Amino acid sequence: MTPMIRLPIEIIAEIIAAVVDGTEFNSEDPDFYPGREEHHPLAAASLVSHTWSTICRPHIFRIISISTRNMDDRLWFLHFEAPHLSEFILVVHLQCDYEPDTTLAWYPECLGRLKNLRVLHLDSWMSTLFPEPGPLSAGISSMLAAPCLRKLAFRGCDLSEDASDLRAMLPVTLEELVLEGISATSDIEGKTTSTPRLEALRSLKLQEIYHPMFSLKNFIECPNLARLSAHWYSGQPWDLPPWVPSSLSELVLCAVSDCNIPDFGTAIQPSVVEINQSGDTSYLELFMWIKDCIRNLPFPTSIRTLRLDIEHIKLDCDDHPEDISPSPSEYGMLSHFLLQLYEEGGLKGIILNITSCVGSSDPELLCVNKARELAKLKIGFAPLLKENILDVDFIMSGWTEGGTTWHSSIRRIQTE
Repeated sequence: MTPMIRLPIEIIAEIIAAVVDGTEFNSEDPDFYPGREEHHPLAAASLVSHTWSTICRPHIFRIISISTRNMDDRLWFLHFEAPHLSEFILVVHLQCDYEPDTTLAWYPECLGRLKNLRVLHLDSWMSTLFPEPGPLSAGISSMLAAPCLRKLAFRGCDLSEDASDLRAMLPVTLEELVLEGISATSDIEGKTTSTPRLEALRSLKLQEIYHPMFSLKNFIECPNLARLSAHWYSGQPWDLPPWVPSSLSELVLCAVSDCNIPDFGTAIQPSVVEINQSGDTSYLELFMWIKDCIRNLPFPTSIRTLRLDIEHIKLDCDDHPEDISPSPSEYGMLSHFLLQLYEEGGLKGIILNITSCVGSSDPELLCVNKARELAKLKIGFAPLLKENILDVDFIMSGWTEGGTTWHSSIRRIQTE
C-alpha cells in the first residue's frame, strides 16, 4: 500500500488561503449578500479533519452578511450554538430590507461579542437609521463600540437636519468613513451634541448626499484626513465641506458632465487629484469641465499626480460616426491645458484614460482605424509625451451584436 503523504500544516494553510482569496466570500463588497443556497467554498474542506476545520474557521466566518430576512436564523446560530465563532468575525454587512416586526432581546448580547470587528456596513433604506429604540438598535450600538472598528459605511439613511444622530455614534477609532444615499428629515428631532474629533480618520467617501451636513462647520473634526472621495450628480450641487482640513493630500471627484463645478474654498492643496467624468456631451465639453474644475482648485500647482478617467457615451452614432473619438483639436485643447499645468508647477505624472462607449445599428461604423487613432494620440499629446510625464489610453467599447472592444495606449518610458 502506498503510504499517505501528510502535508505540513503551513502548506495546508497556504492552500486554503489561496482557495478563498479573490472569491466573493472574501470580498468586502457591500452589495454581496450570499443566499441560503450559496455555500462558502471552504465549507466542505472544513469537514476533512479537526486541523482543517481549525484552519478554515477564520476564513469562513471572517465576513458575515445579515439582512432582516435572515437575521433571526443567523444570529440565533451565532448566539446560542456557536458563540465561540464571534472572535473570527471581522466584517459585518447588515442590510435592513424592511423594518423588522420584532427584534429579540438577546440581540445586543450577541452582537456585543464581536470584539474583533474591523468593518461595519449598515444598509438601512428605511425612513430613519434606528426606527425605534430597542434590541436591534442597541445591538448596532454595541458593534459601533467594538474597540477595533476601523471602517464604517452608512448607506440609505434619513438623518436629523443637524446630523446629530450620526455624529453621536461615530467611533473615535474610525480610519475610513463612507456615507452614501443620505437625506435629511424633519421627522427626527436633533439633539445637542459635541463635535466629534476623529483623529484616526484618514479616508472619507461621500456619495449622493442630500443633506446639509456639507454646510455645517462643526459636523466633525478630522485633522488628519488624507483622502476625500466625492460622487455627485446633476441637480445635486456639491461644494467642499468647510470641515475638510487644508492638509488633505488626495482628492477624488466623480461627476457627470452637467454637474456643477465645486467651490473648493481657499485652503486645500492636494498633491494627488483624480477626476472621473462621464456624459453624452461632446468630448470638448467633457475636457472643458475638467479644465474648469482643476482651475477652480485654490492651488492647482500643488498637484503632483493627476489621473483623469473620462467616459464618453454615445448610444447612437449612426448619424455622427465622427463623434466616436476625440478630434485632433479636442485632443489639442486638453493637451495644451495639461502642458500649462505641468509648466506652472510640480506635476510629475499624468494618467489619462478615455473610454468611448458607442452604439450603432451598423457594425461597419465601429471599425475605427486603430493606426489613425494612435497617430492622433501621438500628435495631440506630443509635448507631454516628449516630457515623459503622460500615460494615455483610448478605449472604444462598441455596443453591437457580439460587441467590439479595442484600445490604443502610450506609456511613459521608465528611467532609472
